[in-house]
Amino acid sequence: MMPSKELIQMRQLMKSSAGADAMPKLGANVDYPKQREANDQTLAMLPTEPGVTFSPVHFYGVEAELTAPELITDESIILLIHGGAFTYGSPRTVRSYLSILVAETGMRGYSVDYRLAPEHPFPAAPDDCFTVYKALVEKYPGIKISLVGESAGGNLALVATLKAMEAGIPLPASVTVYAPVTDMTGKVDRKKYSDTDMSIPADLDKLLKEVYFPENDGNHPYISPLYGNYEGFPPLKIVVDSGEVLCEDSNLLAEIAKKAGVEVDYQIWDDTFHTFPVMAKFIPEGMQVLKETAVFIKKHLE
Repeated sequence: MMPSKELIQMRQLMKSSAGADAMPKLGANVDYPKQREANDQTLAMLPTEPGVTFSPVHFYGVEAELTAPELITDESIILLIHGGAFTYGSPRTVRSYLSILVAETGMRGYSVDYRLAPEHPFPAAPDDCFTVYKALVEKYPGIKISLVGESAGGNLALVATLKAMEAGIPLPASVTVYAPVTDMTGKVDRKKYSDTDMSIPADLDKLLKEVYFPENDGNHPYISPLYGNYEGFPPLKIVVDSGEVLCEDSNLLAEIAKKAGVEVDYQIWDDTFHTFPVMAKFIPEGMQVLKETAVFIKKHLE
Protein backbone atom coordinates (compact mmCIF):
# COMPACT_ATOMS: atom_id res chain seq x y z
CA MET A 1 0.00 0.00 0.00
CA MET A 2 1.35 3.39 -0.97
CA PRO A 3 1.64 5.87 1.92
CA SER A 4 -0.82 8.73 1.90
CA LYS A 5 0.37 12.25 1.07
CA GLU A 6 -0.47 13.25 4.65
CA LEU A 7 1.80 10.52 6.01
CA ILE A 8 4.61 11.51 3.66
CA GLN A 9 4.33 15.13 4.79
CA MET A 10 4.32 14.08 8.45
CA ARG A 11 7.45 11.98 8.00
CA GLN A 12 9.18 14.84 6.20
CA LEU A 13 8.37 17.16 9.08
CA MET A 14 9.71 14.67 11.62
CA LYS A 15 12.95 14.32 9.64
CA SER A 16 13.44 18.08 9.48
CA SER A 17 15.46 19.97 12.08
CA ALA A 18 12.28 21.63 13.33
CA GLY A 19 10.65 18.24 13.83
CA ALA A 20 13.71 16.76 15.52
CA ASP A 21 13.97 19.72 17.90
CA ALA A 22 10.34 19.21 18.92
CA MET A 23 10.92 15.59 20.01
CA PRO A 24 10.91 15.10 23.80
CA LYS A 25 14.41 14.49 25.16
CA LEU A 26 15.70 11.92 27.64
CA GLY A 27 18.70 12.17 29.94
CA ALA A 28 19.92 13.26 33.34
CA ASN A 29 20.33 16.94 32.38
CA VAL A 30 16.95 17.52 30.71
CA ASP A 31 14.65 20.23 32.08
CA TYR A 32 11.64 17.91 32.24
CA PRO A 33 9.04 20.38 33.61
CA LYS A 34 9.81 22.87 30.84
CA GLN A 35 9.80 20.27 28.07
CA ARG A 36 6.64 18.62 29.40
CA GLU A 37 4.76 21.89 29.34
CA ALA A 38 5.85 22.59 25.75
CA ASN A 39 4.94 19.03 24.70
CA ASP A 40 1.54 19.18 26.43
CA GLN A 41 0.70 22.55 24.91
CA THR A 42 1.58 21.38 21.41
CA LEU A 43 -0.39 18.13 21.56
CA ALA A 44 -3.32 19.69 23.40
CA MET A 45 -3.84 21.86 20.32
CA LEU A 46 -4.71 18.83 18.17
CA PRO A 47 -8.39 18.91 17.19
CA THR A 48 -10.86 16.77 19.10
CA GLU A 49 -14.10 15.21 17.97
CA PRO A 50 -17.16 17.53 18.11
CA GLY A 51 -19.45 17.01 21.08
CA VAL A 52 -16.89 15.12 23.18
CA THR A 53 -16.37 16.48 26.70
CA PHE A 54 -13.41 16.21 29.08
CA SER A 55 -13.77 16.21 32.86
CA PRO A 56 -11.14 15.79 35.62
CA VAL A 57 -11.69 12.85 37.99
CA HIS A 58 -9.77 11.28 40.86
CA PHE A 59 -9.36 7.69 41.99
CA TYR A 60 -7.74 7.12 45.40
CA GLY A 61 -5.49 10.13 44.91
CA VAL A 62 -4.60 9.43 41.28
CA GLU A 63 -5.71 12.05 38.76
CA ALA A 64 -7.44 11.03 35.56
CA GLU A 65 -9.69 12.49 32.88
CA LEU A 66 -13.11 11.29 31.77
CA THR A 67 -13.72 11.59 28.02
CA ALA A 68 -17.38 11.26 27.10
CA PRO A 69 -18.94 11.18 23.63
CA GLU A 70 -22.05 13.22 22.88
CA LEU A 71 -24.04 9.98 22.60
CA ILE A 72 -23.18 7.05 24.88
CA THR A 73 -24.48 3.84 23.32
CA ASP A 74 -22.43 1.32 25.29
CA GLU A 75 -21.90 1.24 29.07
CA SER A 76 -18.50 -0.40 28.63
CA ILE A 77 -15.36 1.64 29.32
CA ILE A 78 -12.06 2.37 27.59
CA LEU A 79 -9.04 3.04 29.79
CA LEU A 80 -6.26 4.76 27.83
CA ILE A 81 -2.69 5.02 29.12
CA HIS A 82 -0.59 7.66 27.36
CA GLY A 83 3.02 7.27 26.28
CA GLY A 84 6.01 9.56 26.63
CA ALA A 85 8.94 7.41 27.81
CA PHE A 86 7.52 7.42 31.36
CA THR A 87 8.72 11.03 31.62
CA TYR A 88 6.29 13.00 29.41
CA GLY A 89 2.61 13.11 28.57
CA SER A 90 -0.74 13.59 30.23
CA PRO A 91 -4.43 13.13 29.36
CA ARG A 92 -4.13 16.36 27.36
CA THR A 93 -1.63 14.79 24.96
CA VAL A 94 -4.03 12.01 23.93
CA ARG A 95 -7.32 13.93 23.91
CA SER A 96 -7.49 14.04 20.13
CA TYR A 97 -7.07 10.28 19.73
CA LEU A 98 -9.34 9.30 22.62
CA SER A 99 -12.06 11.71 21.53
CA ILE A 100 -12.30 9.92 18.18
CA LEU A 101 -12.19 6.46 19.78
CA VAL A 102 -15.02 7.18 22.22
CA ALA A 103 -17.11 8.74 19.45
CA GLU A 104 -16.44 5.71 17.24
CA THR A 105 -17.39 3.19 19.94
CA GLY A 106 -20.06 5.16 21.84
CA MET A 107 -18.20 4.35 25.06
CA ARG A 108 -16.84 6.48 27.87
CA GLY A 109 -13.06 6.75 28.08
CA TYR A 110 -10.73 7.41 30.98
CA SER A 111 -7.13 8.55 30.67
CA VAL A 112 -4.65 8.17 33.55
CA ASP A 113 -2.53 11.14 34.63
CA TYR A 114 0.10 8.91 36.22
CA ARG A 115 3.15 10.25 38.03
CA LEU A 116 6.18 10.78 35.80
CA ALA A 117 9.87 9.98 36.14
CA PRO A 118 12.49 11.04 37.04
CA GLU A 119 10.71 12.80 39.93
CA HIS A 120 8.58 9.70 40.45
CA PRO A 121 10.48 6.60 39.29
CA PHE A 122 9.21 3.02 39.16
CA PRO A 123 6.87 1.79 40.58
CA ALA A 124 4.89 5.08 40.66
CA ALA A 125 3.55 4.85 37.08
CA PRO A 126 2.39 1.21 37.13
CA ASP A 127 0.98 1.67 40.63
CA ASP A 128 -1.08 4.66 39.50
CA CYS A 129 -2.37 2.92 36.38
CA PHE A 130 -3.36 -0.19 38.31
CA THR A 131 -5.02 1.96 40.98
CA VAL A 132 -7.24 3.57 38.35
CA TYR A 133 -8.01 0.23 36.66
CA LYS A 134 -8.91 -1.39 40.00
CA ALA A 135 -11.01 1.64 40.97
CA LEU A 136 -12.98 1.39 37.71
CA VAL A 137 -13.58 -2.32 38.32
CA GLU A 138 -14.95 -1.43 41.77
CA LYS A 139 -16.94 1.60 40.59
CA TYR A 140 -18.56 -0.22 37.67
CA PRO A 141 -19.01 -3.86 38.76
CA GLY A 142 -19.87 -6.12 35.85
CA ILE A 143 -18.98 -3.44 33.27
CA LYS A 144 -16.33 -4.48 30.76
CA ILE A 145 -13.17 -2.39 30.49
CA SER A 146 -10.89 -2.27 27.43
CA LEU A 147 -7.28 -1.18 27.94
CA VAL A 148 -5.39 0.84 25.31
CA GLY A 149 -1.80 2.07 25.60
CA GLU A 150 0.81 3.59 23.33
CA SER A 151 4.60 3.28 23.71
CA ALA A 152 5.36 3.58 27.46
CA GLY A 153 1.60 3.48 27.92
CA GLY A 154 1.58 0.15 26.11
CA ASN A 155 4.07 -1.13 28.66
CA LEU A 156 1.84 0.14 31.48
CA ALA A 157 -1.31 -1.37 29.94
CA LEU A 158 0.40 -4.77 29.81
CA VAL A 159 1.67 -4.37 33.37
CA ALA A 160 -1.75 -3.28 34.68
CA THR A 161 -3.22 -6.46 33.19
CA LEU A 162 -0.47 -8.65 34.65
CA LYS A 163 -1.09 -7.03 38.04
CA ALA A 164 -4.83 -7.66 37.71
CA MET A 165 -4.12 -11.31 36.94
CA GLU A 166 -1.93 -11.59 40.02
CA ALA A 167 -4.52 -9.80 42.18
CA GLY A 168 -7.30 -12.08 40.98
CA ILE A 169 -9.62 -9.24 39.95
CA PRO A 170 -11.66 -9.09 36.70
CA LEU A 171 -9.42 -8.70 33.67
CA PRO A 172 -9.83 -6.25 30.79
CA ALA A 173 -12.06 -7.45 27.96
CA SER A 174 -9.13 -6.75 25.62
CA VAL A 175 -5.78 -4.98 25.56
CA THR A 176 -4.56 -2.88 22.61
CA VAL A 177 -0.96 -1.63 22.50
CA TYR A 178 0.76 0.55 19.92
CA ALA A 179 4.54 0.05 19.79
CA PRO A 180 4.92 -0.90 23.45
CA VAL A 181 8.31 -0.97 25.12
CA THR A 182 8.36 -4.50 26.53
CA ASP A 183 12.03 -5.15 27.35
CA MET A 184 14.39 -2.94 29.35
CA THR A 185 17.11 -5.45 30.10
CA GLY A 186 19.38 -4.61 27.18
CA LYS A 187 18.90 -8.11 25.74
CA VAL A 188 16.98 -6.89 22.68
CA ASP A 189 19.17 -5.63 19.84
CA ARG A 190 17.58 -2.43 18.54
CA LYS A 191 20.60 -1.02 16.72
CA LYS A 192 19.42 -2.29 13.34
CA TYR A 193 16.51 0.18 13.52
CA SER A 194 18.66 3.23 14.27
CA ASP A 195 18.59 4.53 10.71
CA THR A 196 14.84 4.09 10.19
CA ASP A 197 13.43 5.37 13.51
CA MET A 198 13.06 9.14 13.62
CA SER A 199 12.06 9.54 17.26
CA ILE A 200 13.23 6.72 19.57
CA PRO A 201 16.96 6.18 20.32
CA ALA A 202 18.33 2.64 20.05
CA ASP A 203 19.89 2.92 23.53
CA LEU A 204 16.46 3.48 25.09
CA ASP A 205 17.21 0.87 27.79
CA LYS A 206 20.16 2.82 29.17
CA LEU A 207 18.34 6.13 29.11
CA LEU A 208 15.29 4.72 30.89
CA LYS A 209 17.49 2.96 33.45
CA GLU A 210 18.81 6.41 34.43
CA VAL A 211 15.44 8.08 34.85
CA TYR A 212 12.71 5.44 35.26
CA PHE A 213 14.09 2.48 37.21
CA PRO A 214 17.54 3.47 38.59
CA GLU A 215 17.15 1.27 41.69
CA ASN A 216 15.50 -1.75 40.09
CA ASP A 217 16.29 -4.74 37.90
CA GLY A 218 15.07 -4.47 34.32
CA ASN A 219 14.11 -8.16 34.39
CA HIS A 220 11.17 -7.40 36.67
CA PRO A 221 7.99 -8.17 34.66
CA TYR A 222 6.42 -4.91 35.86
CA ILE A 223 9.33 -3.07 34.21
CA SER A 224 9.81 -5.41 31.25
CA PRO A 225 6.39 -7.05 30.71
CA LEU A 226 7.94 -9.36 28.12
CA TYR A 227 8.89 -11.54 31.10
CA GLY A 228 5.39 -11.77 32.55
CA ASN A 229 3.15 -14.84 32.55
CA TYR A 230 0.67 -14.55 29.66
CA GLU A 231 -1.36 -17.68 30.32
CA GLY A 232 -4.96 -16.47 30.64
CA PHE A 233 -4.12 -12.98 29.30
CA PRO A 234 -7.02 -11.21 27.49
CA PRO A 235 -7.19 -10.84 23.68
CA LEU A 236 -4.28 -8.67 22.61
CA LYS A 237 -3.95 -6.28 19.66
CA ILE A 238 -0.45 -5.03 18.77
CA VAL A 239 0.37 -2.40 16.14
CA VAL A 240 3.92 -1.34 15.28
CA ASP A 241 5.99 0.05 12.40
CA SER A 242 8.54 -2.29 10.83
CA GLY A 243 11.30 0.32 10.95
CA GLU A 244 11.00 1.59 14.51
CA VAL A 245 13.29 0.84 17.42
CA LEU A 246 10.50 -0.88 19.36
CA CYS A 247 9.55 -3.26 16.54
CA GLU A 248 11.49 -6.15 18.07
CA ASP A 249 9.67 -5.58 21.38
CA SER A 250 6.38 -6.17 19.59
CA ASN A 251 7.69 -9.18 17.66
CA LEU A 252 8.76 -10.89 20.87
CA LEU A 253 5.58 -9.96 22.73
CA ALA A 254 3.40 -11.39 19.96
CA GLU A 255 5.44 -14.59 19.90
CA ILE A 256 5.34 -15.11 23.67
CA ALA A 257 1.63 -14.29 23.95
CA LYS A 258 0.70 -16.66 21.12
CA LYS A 259 2.72 -19.47 22.73
CA ALA A 260 0.75 -18.86 25.94
CA GLY A 261 -2.51 -19.33 24.04
CA VAL A 262 -3.49 -15.66 23.87
CA GLU A 263 -5.60 -14.44 20.96
CA VAL A 264 -3.24 -12.01 19.23
CA ASP A 265 -4.06 -9.56 16.44
CA TYR A 266 -0.63 -8.37 15.28
CA GLN A 267 -0.21 -5.69 12.61
CA ILE A 268 3.15 -4.52 11.27
CA TRP A 269 3.06 -1.39 9.12
CA ASP A 270 5.78 -0.10 6.80
CA ASP A 271 6.97 3.48 6.37
CA THR A 272 4.85 5.05 9.10
CA PHE A 273 6.33 6.18 12.45
CA HIS A 274 6.23 5.49 16.18
CA THR A 275 2.65 5.37 17.57
CA PHE A 276 1.23 6.83 14.35
CA PRO A 277 -2.39 5.89 15.25
CA VAL A 278 -2.38 8.68 17.85
CA MET A 279 -2.27 11.12 14.91
CA ALA A 280 -5.48 9.73 13.42
CA LYS A 281 -6.90 13.23 12.85
CA PHE A 282 -4.10 13.91 10.38
CA ILE A 283 -3.17 10.71 8.57
CA PRO A 284 -5.49 8.13 6.97
CA GLU A 285 -3.26 5.27 8.14
CA GLY A 286 -3.74 6.36 11.75
CA MET A 287 -7.50 6.65 11.30
CA GLN A 288 -7.61 3.17 9.77
CA VAL A 289 -5.86 1.66 12.80
CA LEU A 290 -8.09 3.62 15.18
CA LYS A 291 -11.22 2.29 13.47
CA GLU A 292 -9.80 -1.24 13.50
CA THR A 293 -9.06 -0.81 17.20
CA ALA A 294 -12.69 0.19 17.76
CA VAL A 295 -13.82 -2.97 15.97
CA PHE A 296 -11.42 -5.09 18.03
CA ILE A 297 -12.68 -3.54 21.26
CA LYS A 298 -16.35 -3.99 20.36
CA LYS A 299 -15.79 -7.56 19.22
CA HIS A 300 -14.47 -8.56 22.63
CA LEU A 301 -17.34 -6.93 24.52
CA GLU A 302 -19.81 -9.44 23.06
